[in-house]
Amino acid sequence: MKDKHPLIGAVTGVGLHIGIDLVTDPKTKERAVDEAEIIMFKCLEKGLSFKTIEGNVITLRPALVITQEEMDRALGILEEAVSDVEQGKTY
Repeated sequence: MKDKHPLIGAVTGVGLHIGIDLVTDPKTKERAVDEAEIIMFKCLEKGLSFKTIEGNVITLRPALVITQEEMDRALGILEEAVSDVEQGKTY
């Protein structure tokens, strides 16, 4: 997903604890705080809940019993929201 979306500056994590750093510019790494908030609300509308830290880092910490299908669905919702924001589809 990072390779397809310039809004995603970095992805880090261990196991299922994932942090997705959103940036307005991949070179300067300026935090995409407003974009992160819009993405969060778009995801909430579709049933995906997560926290952000430092205003621009999406943190995913699903239950350890999550199925592959459920995780794929969650990542699909997230990617759709990121795409929407990159295309200027906000509120």
